[in-house]
Amino acid sequence: MARDLRCACGAMHWTIAPTAPGTRLRCYCSDCQAYAAALGAETMMDDKGGTELFQTLPSAVTITKGAEHLANLRLTPKGLLRWYAGCCKTPIANTLNGPRLPFVGMVVPANSDGYGPLVACVMTKSAKGEVRQYGFARTGVNILARGLGARLRGHSSGAPFFAAGQPVRTPVILSEGSTP
Repeated sequence: MARDLRCACGAMHWTIAPTAPGTRLRCYCSDCQAYAAALGAETMMDDKGGTELFQTLPSAVTITKGAEHLANLRLTPKGLLRWYAGCCKTPIANTLNGPRLPFVGMVVPANSDGYGPLVACVMTKSAKGEVRQYGFARTGVNILARGLGARLRGHSSGAPFFAAGQPVRTPVILSEGSTP
């Protein structure tokens, strides 16, 4: 099944390799909610503030059109890098601050096909309503196993989000008063 995604205005397209290993989950953390609000993309969340993510390796992601529009932000100076399409502020992904542990949480349409079953609902204390948390430990173990395995196999470039160990775009830091 194709895992082709695009931004709201169509200027950017990206794909997740169909054979890429990954974990599908829904995150209700206040940071994911703040990220959506900063981009004016609240529609990416479910009615309780959850964002659906597919956690995989950065090497499984290819920007196929409009790479010049790739942008990122941080909620705080040391927060996750939250990638988006700068052309229309469509959320794309979350990464750690560098490629040392290859990891990307791709924002995917809720209830879409091609990403496997939903195996976790995490950070539910920030949900806007009652949501049962499950699968938190499983997602953490999967991130570490997938990332460490990629490093051991020499797949830790972090592309398309990192080059030479640095983010390909300088992040806007929202806590310092910047806006995306």
